[in-house]
Amino acid sequence: MTTYRYTLSIGDSEFIALDAALKLMIEHCEAQLAAGHDAPYWARKHHCSKMLEKLRAAVSTSEMTSTSSFCLPQRPEDE
Repeated sequence: MTTYRYTLSIGDSEFIALDAALKLMIEHCEAQLAAGHDAPYWARKHHCSKMLEKLRAAVSTSEMTSTSSFCLPQRPEDE
């Protein structure tokens, strides 16, 4: 079977939305599994859990692309 690997670049708001969507999908799958439905909810729950792990691990390699002046340390000559 042919498989593909994807690289995705997302912003802060997209990260937050994707995190919430994956958690919601996992909860939905758990409810369906509890109701006795197996396929495809077990596989979807598994894949969403793996994506959520990868999403959270990506935080350690995140890159700041812009900042507010409120985030920068003040220099003595600026005071």
